[in-house]
Amino acid sequence: MPIAASIDIAKPSPQDRYQRRLGSGITPQTITAILREADIGNMWAYADLLDEIRQGDPHLHGDLTKRELTVSGADYEVRLPASASKRDGSRALRLCQDALESIDIEAGTLGLSARGAMQALLGATWHGRAAVEITYARDGRYTLPRHAYSIHPRRLSWSNESDWRLYLYDATSGDTRFARFPGVPLSDATAFPRGRLLVHLPRQFGTYPTREGLGRALVWFSAFKRWTVRDWLAFAEWAGRGLRVGKYATGRDPQKDGRANDEDVSVLQDALQAMSSTVATVIPDVTDLEVISAQDNSVHEDLVKLCNGEMSKMILGGTLVSDPGDRGARSLGEVHLRAMSLLLKSDAENLADTIRRDLFVPLVRANLGDRAPVPTIAFNVEPPEDSKARAERLKLYMDQGLRVPAEWVYDAEGIPSPKPGDVTIGGTGSQVMEKPDATPSQPVNPPPVEE
Repeated sequence: MPIAASIDIAKPSPQDRYQRRLGSGITPQTITAILREADIGNMWAYADLLDEIRQGDPHLHGDLTKRELTVSGADYEVRLPASASKRDGSRALRLCQDALESIDIEAGTLGLSARGAMQALLGATWHGRAAVEITYARDGRYTLPRHAYSIHPRRLSWSNESDWRLYLYDATSGDTRFARFPGVPLSDATAFPRGRLLVHLPRQFGTYPTREGLGRALVWFSAFKRWTVRDWLAFAEWAGRGLRVGKYATGRDPQKDGRANDEDVSVLQDALQAMSSTVATVIPDVTDLEVISAQDNSVHEDLVKLCNGEMSKMILGGTLVSDPGDRGARSLGEVHLRAMSLLLKSDAENLADTIRRDLFVPLVRANLGDRAPVPTIAFNVEPPEDSKARAERLKLYMDQGLRVPAEWVYDAEGIPSPKPGDVTIGGTGSQVMEKPDATPSQPVNPPPVEE
Protein backbone atom coordinates (compact mmCIF):
# COMPACT_ATOMS: atom_id res chain seq x y z
CA MET A 1 0.00 0.00 0.00
CA PRO A 2 1.66 3.30 -1.06
CA ILE A 3 1.81 6.26 1.30
CA ALA A 4 1.42 9.70 -0.30
CA ALA A 5 4.45 11.95 0.04
CA SER A 6 3.20 15.26 -1.37
CA ILE A 7 1.80 18.13 0.66
CA ASP A 8 -1.10 20.31 -0.38
CA ILE A 9 -3.63 19.78 2.39
CA ALA A 10 -2.20 21.69 5.34
CA LYS A 11 -1.65 24.75 3.16
CA PRO A 12 -4.96 26.66 2.99
CA SER A 13 -5.90 28.69 -0.05
CA PRO A 14 -4.76 32.35 -0.03
CA GLN A 15 -8.30 33.52 0.78
CA ASP A 16 -8.57 31.28 3.83
CA ARG A 17 -5.35 32.06 5.70
CA TYR A 18 -6.61 34.87 7.89
CA GLN A 19 -8.76 34.48 10.94
CA ARG A 20 -11.65 36.70 11.86
CA ARG A 21 -10.98 39.07 14.77
CA LEU A 22 -14.00 39.85 16.96
CA GLY A 23 -12.46 42.11 19.63
CA SER A 24 -15.11 44.08 21.49
CA GLY A 25 -17.68 42.35 19.29
CA ILE A 26 -17.61 39.32 21.60
CA THR A 27 -21.09 39.66 23.07
CA PRO A 28 -23.63 37.08 24.26
CA GLN A 29 -25.49 37.52 20.99
CA THR A 30 -22.32 36.96 18.93
CA ILE A 31 -21.35 33.83 20.86
CA THR A 32 -24.85 32.38 20.54
CA ALA A 33 -24.93 33.03 16.78
CA ILE A 34 -21.52 31.38 16.29
CA LEU A 35 -22.52 28.35 18.35
CA ARG A 36 -25.68 28.02 16.29
CA GLU A 37 -23.57 27.92 13.11
CA ALA A 38 -21.33 25.29 14.70
CA ASP A 39 -24.40 23.16 15.47
CA ILE A 40 -24.94 22.62 11.74
CA GLY A 41 -21.28 21.72 11.16
CA ASN A 42 -19.87 25.07 10.00
CA MET A 43 -16.96 25.36 12.45
CA TRP A 44 -14.71 28.10 11.02
CA ALA A 45 -16.18 31.04 13.01
CA TYR A 46 -16.35 28.86 16.13
CA ALA A 47 -12.66 27.95 15.81
CA ASP A 48 -11.73 31.63 15.41
CA LEU A 49 -13.78 32.51 18.50
CA LEU A 50 -12.10 29.81 20.60
CA ASP A 51 -8.65 30.95 19.45
CA GLU A 52 -9.36 34.57 20.37
CA ILE A 53 -10.85 33.62 23.74
CA ARG A 54 -7.83 31.49 24.63
CA GLN A 55 -5.32 34.12 23.50
CA GLY A 56 -6.98 36.71 25.74
CA ASP A 57 -7.27 34.57 28.88
CA PRO A 58 -3.96 33.71 30.61
CA HIS A 59 -5.61 31.47 33.20
CA LEU A 60 -7.48 29.47 30.58
CA HIS A 61 -4.40 29.15 28.37
CA GLY A 62 -2.25 28.11 31.34
CA ASP A 63 -4.60 25.31 32.37
CA LEU A 64 -5.06 24.03 28.82
CA THR A 65 -1.32 24.14 28.16
CA LYS A 66 -0.63 22.27 31.40
CA ARG A 67 -2.98 19.49 30.33
CA GLU A 68 -1.61 19.33 26.78
CA LEU A 69 2.09 19.48 27.63
CA THR A 70 1.86 16.98 30.47
CA VAL A 71 0.91 14.32 27.92
CA SER A 72 2.83 15.46 24.83
CA GLY A 73 5.98 16.03 26.90
CA ALA A 74 5.74 12.80 28.90
CA ASP A 75 8.19 9.92 28.54
CA TYR A 76 6.76 7.33 26.19
CA GLU A 77 7.51 3.77 25.15
CA VAL A 78 6.66 1.99 21.90
CA ARG A 79 5.50 -1.50 22.82
CA LEU A 80 4.50 -4.67 21.03
CA PRO A 81 1.09 -6.19 21.77
CA ALA A 82 1.18 -8.99 24.32
CA SER A 83 0.20 -11.56 21.69
CA ALA A 84 3.16 -10.73 19.38
CA SER A 85 6.38 -12.69 19.59
CA LYS A 86 9.61 -10.79 19.91
CA ARG A 87 10.93 -12.37 16.73
CA ASP A 88 7.93 -11.35 14.61
CA GLY A 89 7.60 -7.91 16.14
CA SER A 90 11.18 -6.69 16.42
CA ARG A 91 11.20 -5.11 12.96
CA ALA A 92 7.77 -3.50 13.47
CA LEU A 93 8.87 -2.17 16.84
CA ARG A 94 12.03 -0.63 15.42
CA LEU A 95 10.11 0.77 12.44
CA CYS A 96 7.62 2.62 14.64
CA GLN A 97 10.37 3.93 16.91
CA ASP A 98 12.25 5.21 13.86
CA ALA A 99 9.05 6.77 12.50
CA LEU A 100 8.74 9.10 15.49
CA GLU A 101 12.43 9.96 15.43
CA SER A 102 12.51 10.62 11.68
CA ILE A 103 10.04 13.52 11.72
CA ASP A 104 12.09 16.63 11.00
CA ILE A 105 11.36 20.38 10.97
CA GLU A 106 12.34 22.38 7.93
CA ALA A 107 13.92 25.67 9.00
CA GLY A 108 11.61 28.63 8.54
CA THR A 109 8.46 26.55 8.08
CA LEU A 110 5.44 25.70 10.22
CA GLY A 111 6.51 22.08 10.41
CA LEU A 112 6.17 20.16 13.67
CA SER A 113 8.37 17.71 15.53
CA ALA A 114 6.86 14.45 16.76
CA ARG A 115 6.23 16.08 20.14
CA GLY A 116 4.79 19.14 18.43
CA ALA A 117 2.44 16.96 16.39
CA MET A 118 1.26 15.28 19.59
CA GLN A 119 0.59 18.66 21.19
CA ALA A 120 -1.30 19.80 18.09
CA LEU A 121 -3.49 16.70 18.25
CA LEU A 122 -4.18 17.31 21.93
CA GLY A 123 -5.62 20.69 20.92
CA ALA A 124 -8.76 18.64 20.22
CA THR A 125 -9.40 18.78 23.96
CA TRP A 126 -10.26 22.46 23.42
CA HIS A 127 -11.60 22.53 19.86
CA GLY A 128 -13.17 19.06 19.76
CA ARG A 129 -11.19 17.95 16.71
CA ALA A 130 -7.62 18.16 15.44
CA ALA A 131 -5.68 16.91 12.43
CA VAL A 132 -2.02 16.73 11.42
CA GLU A 133 -0.75 16.01 7.92
CA ILE A 134 2.24 13.68 7.53
CA THR A 135 4.53 13.61 4.51
CA TYR A 136 6.83 10.66 3.79
CA ALA A 137 10.18 9.95 2.16
CA ARG A 138 12.15 6.82 1.32
CA ASP A 139 14.88 6.04 3.86
CA GLY A 140 16.85 2.95 2.88
CA ARG A 141 14.52 -0.04 2.85
CA TYR A 142 11.52 1.73 4.35
CA THR A 143 9.21 4.68 3.74
CA LEU A 144 9.22 6.83 6.87
CA PRO A 145 7.52 10.05 7.99
CA ARG A 146 9.52 13.12 7.04
CA HIS A 147 7.50 16.21 8.00
CA ALA A 148 4.36 17.00 10.00
CA TYR A 149 2.05 19.99 9.55
CA SER A 150 -0.94 21.05 11.63
CA ILE A 151 -4.30 21.64 9.95
CA HIS A 152 -6.19 24.48 11.61
CA PRO A 153 -9.48 23.46 13.25
CA ARG A 154 -11.33 26.20 11.34
CA ARG A 155 -10.93 24.02 8.22
CA LEU A 156 -12.39 20.89 9.84
CA SER A 157 -16.16 20.90 9.38
CA TRP A 158 -18.89 18.36 10.08
CA SER A 159 -21.68 17.18 7.81
CA ASN A 160 -24.93 16.48 9.64
CA GLU A 161 -26.91 15.72 6.50
CA SER A 162 -26.45 11.97 6.54
CA ASP A 163 -23.32 10.58 8.14
CA TRP A 164 -21.74 12.96 10.71
CA ARG A 165 -18.38 12.64 8.95
CA LEU A 166 -15.50 15.08 9.34
CA TYR A 167 -14.61 17.14 6.26
CA LEU A 168 -11.81 19.44 5.15
CA TYR A 169 -13.28 22.79 4.14
CA ASP A 170 -12.00 26.21 3.07
CA ALA A 171 -14.64 28.62 4.30
CA THR A 172 -13.77 31.76 2.34
CA SER A 173 -12.20 30.33 -0.81
CA GLY A 174 -13.76 29.53 -4.15
CA ASP A 175 -10.72 28.20 -5.93
CA THR A 176 -10.04 24.76 -4.40
CA ARG A 177 -11.74 21.38 -4.24
CA PHE A 178 -12.38 22.07 -0.55
CA ALA A 179 -14.40 25.25 -1.16
CA ARG A 180 -17.93 23.82 -1.40
CA PHE A 181 -19.42 23.21 2.04
CA PRO A 182 -18.84 20.91 3.84
CA GLY A 183 -15.72 20.13 1.77
CA VAL A 184 -14.01 16.77 1.17
CA PRO A 185 -14.61 13.95 3.70
CA LEU A 186 -11.48 12.81 5.49
CA SER A 187 -12.64 9.22 5.01
CA ASP A 188 -12.20 9.61 1.23
CA ALA A 189 -9.28 7.24 0.59
CA THR A 190 -8.58 8.72 -2.84
CA ALA A 191 -8.10 12.21 -1.43
CA PHE A 192 -6.53 11.17 1.86
CA PRO A 193 -4.64 7.84 1.72
CA ARG A 194 -4.22 6.09 5.05
CA GLY A 195 -1.22 7.43 6.89
CA ARG A 196 -1.62 10.88 5.35
CA LEU A 197 -3.64 12.39 8.20
CA LEU A 198 -3.63 11.91 11.96
CA VAL A 199 -7.16 12.77 13.10
CA HIS A 200 -7.90 13.11 16.81
CA LEU A 201 -11.50 13.18 18.07
CA PRO A 202 -11.51 12.67 21.85
CA ARG A 203 -14.84 12.33 23.64
CA GLN A 204 -15.54 15.07 26.17
CA PHE A 205 -19.33 15.33 26.48
CA GLY A 206 -20.57 12.32 24.52
CA THR A 207 -22.98 14.44 22.52
CA TYR A 208 -23.16 15.52 18.89
CA PRO A 209 -19.68 15.85 17.37
CA THR A 210 -20.34 19.54 16.61
CA ARG A 211 -20.66 20.14 20.36
CA GLU A 212 -17.55 18.28 21.46
CA GLY A 213 -14.49 19.95 23.01
CA LEU A 214 -14.19 21.83 26.28
CA GLY A 215 -14.44 25.13 24.42
CA ARG A 216 -18.19 24.65 24.13
CA ALA A 217 -18.66 25.30 27.85
CA LEU A 218 -15.53 27.26 28.72
CA VAL A 219 -16.12 29.98 26.14
CA TRP A 220 -18.94 31.33 28.30
CA PHE A 221 -16.96 31.47 31.55
CA SER A 222 -14.01 33.09 29.80
CA ALA A 223 -16.37 35.62 28.22
CA PHE A 224 -17.98 36.32 31.62
CA LYS A 225 -14.52 37.01 32.99
CA ARG A 226 -13.63 39.20 30.00
CA TRP A 227 -16.69 41.37 30.54
CA THR A 228 -16.08 41.49 34.30
CA VAL A 229 -12.46 42.57 33.88
CA ARG A 230 -13.53 45.23 31.37
CA ASP A 231 -16.01 46.63 33.90
CA TRP A 232 -13.42 46.28 36.67
CA LEU A 233 -10.91 48.39 34.72
CA ALA A 234 -13.54 51.10 34.17
CA PHE A 235 -14.31 51.00 37.89
CA ALA A 236 -10.60 51.22 38.76
CA GLU A 237 -10.21 54.29 36.58
CA TRP A 238 -13.22 55.91 38.22
CA ALA A 239 -12.18 54.84 41.72
CA GLY A 240 -8.67 56.22 41.25
CA ARG A 241 -10.05 59.66 40.48
CA GLY A 242 -13.04 59.50 42.79
CA LEU A 243 -16.51 60.75 42.00
CA ARG A 244 -16.01 64.46 41.31
CA VAL A 245 -19.05 66.59 42.07
CA GLY A 246 -19.21 70.26 41.17
CA LYS A 247 -21.79 72.66 42.60
CA TYR A 248 -22.53 76.25 41.61
CA ALA A 249 -24.79 78.91 43.10
CA THR A 250 -28.02 79.42 41.19
CA GLY A 251 -29.16 82.37 43.28
CA ARG A 252 -32.31 80.50 44.31
CA ASP A 253 -31.09 79.66 47.84
CA PRO A 254 -32.20 82.44 50.24
CA GLN A 255 -29.50 81.39 52.70
CA LYS A 256 -26.67 82.10 50.23
CA ASP A 257 -25.75 85.24 48.42
CA GLY A 258 -24.36 85.32 44.94
CA ARG A 259 -25.08 83.61 41.67
CA ALA A 260 -22.62 81.88 39.32
CA ASN A 261 -22.54 83.09 35.75
CA ASP A 262 -21.74 81.05 32.64
CA GLU A 263 -18.04 81.80 32.94
CA ASP A 264 -17.99 80.50 36.55
CA VAL A 265 -19.68 77.27 35.50
CA SER A 266 -17.19 76.81 32.64
CA VAL A 267 -14.25 77.27 35.02
CA LEU A 268 -15.77 74.67 37.37
CA GLN A 269 -16.20 72.16 34.52
CA ASP A 270 -12.59 72.66 33.42
CA ALA A 271 -11.42 72.09 36.99
CA LEU A 272 -13.36 68.81 37.21
CA GLN A 273 -11.83 67.56 33.96
CA ALA A 274 -8.30 68.57 34.98
CA MET A 275 -8.34 66.84 38.36
CA SER A 276 -7.01 63.57 36.91
CA SER A 277 -3.75 65.22 35.84
CA THR A 278 -3.26 68.15 38.26
CA VAL A 279 -3.01 68.43 42.02
CA ALA A 280 -4.29 72.00 42.41
CA THR A 281 -7.09 74.04 40.90
CA VAL A 282 -8.80 77.41 41.33
CA ILE A 283 -12.57 77.89 41.20
CA PRO A 284 -14.87 80.92 41.80
CA ASP A 285 -16.30 81.45 45.28
CA VAL A 286 -19.79 80.92 43.91
CA THR A 287 -18.90 77.33 43.05
CA ASP A 288 -17.98 74.27 45.10
CA LEU A 289 -16.08 71.07 44.31
CA GLU A 290 -16.32 67.77 46.17
CA VAL A 291 -14.62 64.36 45.64
CA ILE A 292 -16.47 61.25 46.85
CA SER A 293 -14.33 58.15 47.36
CA ALA A 294 -15.48 54.97 45.58
CA GLN A 295 -15.84 51.82 47.67
CA ASP A 296 -15.06 48.41 46.16
CA ASN A 297 -17.30 45.60 47.41
CA SER A 298 -15.00 43.00 45.72
CA VAL A 299 -17.77 41.75 43.44
CA HIS A 300 -15.47 41.91 40.40
CA GLU A 301 -12.71 39.94 42.10
CA ASP A 302 -15.15 37.33 43.38
CA LEU A 303 -16.65 36.85 39.92
CA VAL A 304 -13.20 36.48 38.30
CA LYS A 305 -12.27 33.85 40.92
CA LEU A 306 -15.52 32.03 40.27
CA CYS A 307 -14.88 31.89 36.52
CA ASN A 308 -11.27 30.78 36.98
CA GLY A 309 -12.33 28.09 39.41
CA GLU A 310 -15.02 26.70 37.12
CA MET A 311 -12.59 26.60 34.21
CA SER A 312 -9.92 24.81 36.28
CA LYS A 313 -12.46 22.22 37.42
CA MET A 314 -13.38 21.37 33.86
CA ILE A 315 -9.83 21.37 32.46
CA LEU A 316 -7.80 19.90 35.33
CA GLY A 317 -10.41 18.28 37.52
CA GLY A 318 -10.00 20.71 40.42
CA THR A 319 -8.91 24.19 41.43
CA LEU A 320 -5.96 23.40 43.71
CA VAL A 321 -3.93 21.94 40.83
CA SER A 322 -3.91 25.39 39.24
CA ASP A 323 -4.35 27.89 42.09
CA PRO A 324 -3.94 26.78 45.74
CA GLY A 325 -5.35 30.08 47.04
CA ASP A 326 -6.12 30.06 50.76
CA ARG A 327 -7.56 26.53 50.79
CA GLY A 328 -4.46 24.60 49.85
CA ALA A 329 -4.74 21.76 52.34
CA ARG A 330 -2.39 18.97 51.32
CA SER A 331 -5.04 16.23 51.58
CA LEU A 332 -7.47 18.17 49.41
CA GLY A 333 -4.69 18.99 46.95
CA GLU A 334 -3.93 15.28 46.60
CA VAL A 335 -7.59 14.60 45.78
CA HIS A 336 -7.48 17.23 43.02
CA LEU A 337 -4.20 15.78 41.74
CA ARG A 338 -5.77 12.32 41.48
CA ALA A 339 -8.67 13.80 39.51
CA MET A 340 -6.20 15.46 37.15
CA SER A 341 -4.32 12.17 36.79
CA LEU A 342 -7.49 10.46 35.57
CA LEU A 343 -7.96 13.12 32.89
CA LEU A 344 -4.33 12.89 31.81
CA LYS A 345 -4.50 9.10 31.64
CA SER A 346 -7.56 9.34 29.43
CA ASP A 347 -5.86 11.91 27.18
CA ALA A 348 -2.77 9.72 26.90
CA GLU A 349 -4.76 6.58 26.01
CA ASN A 350 -6.87 8.42 23.42
CA LEU A 351 -3.76 9.92 21.83
CA ALA A 352 -2.07 6.52 21.79
CA ASP A 353 -5.08 5.03 19.98
CA THR A 354 -4.95 7.80 17.36
CA ILE A 355 -1.21 7.39 16.75
CA ARG A 356 -1.54 3.62 16.41
CA ARG A 357 -4.54 3.79 14.06
CA ASP A 358 -3.40 6.67 11.82
CA LEU A 359 0.40 6.30 11.88
CA PHE A 360 1.63 2.91 13.06
CA VAL A 361 -0.93 0.72 11.26
CA PRO A 362 -0.47 2.30 7.79
CA LEU A 363 3.29 2.43 8.30
CA VAL A 364 3.64 -1.24 9.26
CA ARG A 365 1.26 -2.40 6.55
CA ALA A 366 3.05 -0.40 3.84
CA ASN A 367 6.53 -1.54 4.85
CA LEU A 368 6.14 -4.99 6.43
CA GLY A 369 2.88 -6.37 5.08
CA ASP A 370 -0.48 -7.35 6.52
CA ARG A 371 0.76 -10.07 8.89
CA ALA A 372 3.24 -7.99 10.88
CA PRO A 373 2.13 -7.06 14.43
CA VAL A 374 1.42 -3.37 15.02
CA PRO A 375 2.99 -1.78 18.11
CA THR A 376 1.32 0.78 20.30
CA ILE A 377 2.63 3.72 22.28
CA ALA A 378 2.28 4.27 26.03
CA PHE A 379 2.78 7.61 27.80
CA ASN A 380 3.91 7.82 31.42
CA VAL A 381 1.61 10.46 32.91
CA GLU A 382 1.58 9.12 36.45
CA PRO A 383 2.54 11.84 38.94
CA PRO A 384 5.96 11.31 40.55
CA GLU A 385 5.76 9.49 43.84
CA ASP A 386 6.96 11.25 46.96
CA SER A 387 10.45 9.83 47.62
CA LYS A 388 10.17 10.23 51.40
CA ALA A 389 6.89 8.32 51.53
CA ARG A 390 8.35 5.58 49.31
CA ALA A 391 11.42 5.26 51.52
CA GLU A 392 9.32 5.01 54.67
CA ARG A 393 7.09 2.36 53.11
CA LEU A 394 10.09 0.38 51.87
CA LYS A 395 11.71 0.50 55.31
CA LEU A 396 8.48 -0.80 56.86
CA TYR A 397 8.41 -3.75 54.46
CA MET A 398 12.08 -4.58 55.03
CA ASP A 399 11.64 -4.39 58.82
CA GLN A 400 8.98 -7.08 58.40
CA GLY A 401 11.44 -9.35 56.60
CA LEU A 402 10.83 -8.45 52.94
CA ARG A 403 13.98 -8.84 50.85
CA VAL A 404 14.32 -6.26 48.04
CA PRO A 405 16.77 -6.48 45.11
CA ALA A 406 19.28 -3.65 45.27
CA GLU A 407 18.95 -3.05 41.51
CA TRP A 408 15.23 -2.33 41.94
CA VAL A 409 15.99 0.30 44.57
CA TYR A 410 18.62 1.90 42.34
CA ASP A 411 16.15 2.04 39.42
CA ALA A 412 13.29 3.36 41.57
CA GLU A 413 15.45 6.20 42.89
CA GLY A 414 17.27 6.88 39.64
CA ILE A 415 20.62 6.09 41.23
CA PRO A 416 23.31 4.39 39.11
CA SER A 417 24.62 1.08 40.39
CA PRO A 418 28.14 1.33 41.87
CA LYS A 419 30.91 -0.02 39.69
CA PRO A 420 34.19 -1.59 40.80
CA GLY A 421 36.56 1.18 41.85
CA ASP A 422 33.79 3.71 42.65
CA VAL A 423 33.96 5.46 46.01
CA THR A 424 30.62 4.94 47.73
CA ILE A 425 28.94 6.50 50.74
CA GLY A 426 26.23 5.20 53.00
CA GLY A 427 25.86 2.03 55.01
CA THR A 428 28.98 1.49 57.14
CA GLY A 429 30.82 4.55 55.77
CA SER A 430 32.74 5.58 52.69
CA GLN A 431 34.28 2.62 50.89
CA VAL A 432 35.85 1.70 47.57
CA MET A 433 33.94 -0.92 45.62
CA GLU A 434 35.99 -4.08 45.32
CA LYS A 435 36.97 -5.46 41.97
CA PRO A 436 36.09 -9.09 41.27
CA ASP A 437 38.68 -11.62 42.54
CA ALA A 438 40.64 -8.89 44.24
CA THR A 439 41.68 -8.55 47.84
CA PRO A 440 39.33 -6.36 49.87
CA SER A 441 40.34 -2.75 49.86
CA GLN A 442 40.58 -0.67 52.98
CA PRO A 443 37.84 1.87 53.81
CA VAL A 444 38.62 5.43 52.78
CA ASN A 445 37.94 6.55 56.34
CA PRO A 446 38.71 3.48 58.52
CA PRO A 447 37.38 3.51 62.07
CA PRO A 448 39.93 4.29 64.82
CA VAL A 449 41.69 1.34 66.40
CA GLU A 450 41.00 0.99 70.09
CA GLU A 451 44.06 0.58 72.29
